Amino acid sequence: MRKLLKRFSAVMAITAFVSGLFGCAKKPAEPTAPQIDAFSYDIPVPQTAQALKIYESAGGTQIGRCENAAESDFANYTAVLQNAGFTAYDTNEIDGNRFASFYKGDTAVYVSWFTRTGTLRVIAEPKGELPPLEDPYEESCDTLLTGMKGETVVAAEGMGYIVRLADGSFAIIDGGMGDPDHVDADKLMGILNAQKPADAEKPVIAAWIFTHLHGDHIGVFNCFSLDHHDDVTVERFYFNFPKEEETAASDSPYMLDDTIYRYTQFKKNLRDFYADVPVVKPHSGGRFTVRNASFEVLYAYDDLYPKTILNGGMNECSMLFKMTVEGQSVLWTGDFAFNAADLVLSEYGDALHADMLQLAHHGMNGTVALYSAVDPTYTLLPVWKGGLADMLKKEQNRWLVNSETMKQMIATCCGTWTIRLPYAPADGTFERIPTDDTVYPAYPALLGE
Repeated sequence: MRKLLKRFSAVMAITAFVSGLFGCAKKPAEPTAPQIDAFSYDIPVPQTAQALKIYESAGGTQIGRCENAAESDFANYTAVLQNAGFTAYDTNEIDGNRFASFYKGDTAVYVSWFTRTGTLRVIAEPKGELPPLEDPYEESCDTLLTGMKGETVVAAEGMGYIVRLADGSFAIIDGGMGDPDHVDADKLMGILNAQKPADAEKPVIAAWIFTHLHGDHIGVFNCFSLDHHDDVTVERFYFNFPKEEETAASDSPYMLDDTIYRYTQFKKNLRDFYADVPVVKPHSGGRFTVRNASFEVLYAYDDLYPKTILNGGMNECSMLFKMTVEGQSVLWTGDFAFNAADLVLSEYGDALHADMLQLAHHGMNGTVALYSAVDPTYTLLPVWKGGLADMLKKEQNRWLVNSETMKQMIATCCGTWTIRLPYAPADGTFERIPTDDTVYPAYPALLGE
């Protein structure tokens, strides 16, 4: 009976996953986010060139948006907030775009202005854990980046990357797809144990960052939490997910069922095992530091409004963020989708450039315009075995293959791999474009060395 239930679970997971993956989704709708009349928070309303339109996102987050604003509108409004007793937490500028965050009592406010579009956004929400701007540490290790090859047979293997930081703690990006036997959860635990400092009692996960809530990105976390929550110390979670009502009406309503790989289990795990672990909700322009790695958010789901995941699917809520460590930058895209890509192309210029690029949606998403703006030297492809050849045929990936800048593509279907950051292997020590026959060395051997 247990085997039968596993097979049924696997079939259902594959059906739902493939439906979302390969386009069996509802026809994209026009923008459907309903407006609300006013902020429910006690905050000043900006005086701008066009009336503020306000929308409600998940967790009490409210997004005000107005067009045709000038930089002076941003400056004036941030001054008004401070005059109203709000404390400035952080200010940032990315390629001419301005960002600032404030808090007062139980309320946090995030203000952004984009020079190319003239869009001013004001986000108000309950004050939660503020992103750490500094994170002191003692250096004891090389910084490593590991791409984990998924072993699950439930569905396409998803995406899981592990950064070992300079003090031997870890930052995890997503994790991959869960499975009935928790094979990949055990594999992740094995990687953490192999790479942690020898004198460490157990691995420390300084940051677990989720790009979005699809099962092939949060599933390993779910299984890992059930089996290994006592075997690690988790310091912070980072994610910005949509409302459940939107999820239920989107191309991914299955994420709310009771299957172990789903959002329902994710929330239960947070309650049951990590109730005391802070959760940071990132917003665009926001920065946070994890040991020797700095992170900068270029896109979060709130930026999409008045469009939502009903317009382009769940992948539209994938967070876009840049990690800079040891002088090298990595642009993480998750399953970054097309409405989001169009938006960031309209809002950013040179800031999209990165030394490394994680290809969007296992190689299925991304555009030539986006990838040419990034213009990476190395690319990371979280693709499943048997999917590599088809991914390389796609226009945006062919552009990368033909790019004179792009030095190497590293695919997880070829095995779990580890590189040292900064990554600069000598020519001739690696295969530039992998094939289904490529095999990467197992840790502790380093790819490219």
